[in-house]
Amino acid sequence: MKSWMVFPVALLLTGCALGIRSDGSSPSVTYKVPHNYQVVYMRAQHQARECQGGNSNFNVQGQIDSVMQTGVVSVIDPIAGFEVARTQLKAVDAQNTEVTQVVSGRGSWNQDALNAMQQSVRMDASICFVYK
Repeated sequence: MKSWMVFPVALLLTGCALGIRSDGSSPSVTYKVPHNYQVVYMRAQHQARECQGGNSNFNVQGQIDSVMQTGVVSVIDPIAGFEVARTQLKAVDAQNTEVTQVVSGRGSWNQDALNAMQQSVRMDASICFVYK
């Protein structure tokens, strides 16, 4: 490999390591809430748009499947294109939803952000930071 190509390749590989890791080692939490899956989806989307780690440049993408009663809300770094936060939800029944949330674990996308994401869904209010 040419020496001038080493830096861009290394940068690309580093960028991949900054997003949510596919090996399951990124901080995550799974729980059930007594809310309809559509309410949880709207709450997760609203919290992601409001909080975005203090950076309004992050892209929030959402997808809901009314047949499967599932949804996903992702926060994407606009420059590198990697996912820094994700909320997945699935209806357990008409009034209860299972939620799995995961963050990259890098920078402001850490355990504190994960706790805030969880509290936003549980309390049905946008919470960007959880104070002790």
